[in-house]
Amino acid sequence: MPSTPIASPPTETVVPVADEIEDPRSAPLTVGALEFSLGTASLDALEAVARSVSRARVAELFERRPETEEVGVLSTCHRVELFLLVRDPGEIDRWRGVLPGDPVSWVRHDDHDAVRHLFRVAAGLESLAVGEAEARQQVRRAASDVVSRHPRPVLRQLFRAAATAAEETAPVVAAEQSIAAIASAHLLDLVERPRPHVLVVGSGTVGRQVAERLAPFARVTMIYHRSRPDAEFLRRLGARARPLERLADEFEDADAVVTAAKFGSRGLRGADLPRNRRLVLMDLGVPRNIDPDVRELPNVRLVDLEELHALPSASVDAAVHATRVEARAEACADLLDRQRLEPWIGAVRRAAEEWRRRELTTARPFLGPLDARQEAAIDRLTRRLVARLMLGPTERIRSLPPGPEGDQRRRWAAELLGAPPPGP
Repeated sequence: MPSTPIASPPTETVVPVADEIEDPRSAPLTVGALEFSLGTASLDALEAVARSVSRARVAELFERRPETEEVGVLSTCHRVELFLLVRDPGEIDRWRGVLPGDPVSWVRHDDHDAVRHLFRVAAGLESLAVGEAEARQQVRRAASDVVSRHPRPVLRQLFRAAATAAEETAPVVAAEQSIAAIASAHLLDLVERPRPHVLVVGSGTVGRQVAERLAPFARVTMIYHRSRPDAEFLRRLGARARPLERLADEFEDADAVVTAAKFGSRGLRGADLPRNRRLVLMDLGVPRNIDPDVRELPNVRLVDLEELHALPSASVDAAVHATRVEARAEACADLLDRQRLEPWIGAVRRAAEEWRRRELTTARPFLGPLDARQEAAIDRLTRRLVARLMLGPTERIRSLPPGPEGDQRRRWAAELLGAPPPGP
C-alpha cells in the first residue's frame, strides 16, 4: 500500500498518499523517545542499562505490547535510547516502567520534541564533539534494526531522514575538536613526564585517531586483537604494534593507557596493573573496558567518559549548526504530522465512497442496459466528481493544527460529512 514517507526536505521526494486507506488500525499515532544518557544518569547506571537493553530484549518486549506499532533502539557510548510509534501515548510510560534502570533517568520526548531530539543526536549536537560523524553513522545503522507491525512504517524513515540532515548540515569538525583530540589532550595534561609511553588498546577508528593525536607528543604502542595496524600507518606515526596477549609486558614501561576497544566484562583489572609506576588510564568504552575499582590503587589515575563529558568544550559553529539541524527537524516533524492526519482523510474518503456506491445502486434501475465500457465510464465519472467535491474538505482537515484541539475540530468535520472518526 502506498504511503507518505518521512523525508528530510528538500532532498527526498514525498510519495502521494493513496486515495483510500483501508487499514483498520489507522488511528492517529504518537512518536515518542525515551533517553538514558550521560546527560540523564551516571556512567555506572548507563553501563548497566547498556548491558541489559539489547535489540533482542527490546524485540521480545515489543512482541508483548500490541499498542506499540514500532520500536527502534539507538545505542552509543554516551546513550541508550528507544524510539517508539504507539497508538496510545500512555504506552510510552508503560515502556519506561519495564525498562531497566531508574525510570526518572529515562527522559521522555514526545512528537515534535522527539523528532528534534533525534535530529540533534544524529548531528552530534548531544555528543562530546559537536558534529562528530560517528553519531549519524550510528543513527543510520539503527534504522535497519527498527521492528514494526504497522503497515505504514515511520521510524526507519525518520532515522534515515535524521542521518541525511546531519550529513547535509554538518560543519567541518576541526581536528582539535574531535573526541580523539579531546581525550588525547586531557591525557597529556595528566601525564607528568615529557614524551610519555602511551599504550593505545584498539586499532579501530577511534584507536587510530587517538594514536595520530598522541604521536607528536608521545611514544605510542598500539595494542591490537585481531587486525594488526597497517605498516605504513605505523611508520608515519613512528609507532609500534603489539598483540593483545603482550599487553602485560608493555605495562612495565608504560606511563598511560587508552582503551578504545570492546573488552567486555571490564577486561582490564587492578590485578593486571603494575604497582611500581604511576599510570594514567583512560577508558573510552561503554560498557567499560577498565574496572573502576582500579581507582583504589594509589598509583593509578582513571579517566572515563563521565569525566570527559563534564569537561568544558569549545564547539565550532555549534549555534549555527543547531539552527540548521532543528529547522530540518521541524520540517520533518510537520511532514510526520501530515502523515498522522491521513487516517482522518481516509475516514472521510471512505464515507464519500460509500455515498457514491449507494447513489449508483439507487440510480442503477433508471440507467437501462449498459455495456462494460459504459459501466466503466459512469464509474470513472462519479469517482472524479466525488474526488473534486471532497478536495476542499480534505485539504481543510489537513490544515487544522495537530493536537487535541485540532482533533476535536476534525471530529466535528467527520461527523458533518457522515464519517466515523478513526480509532484503534
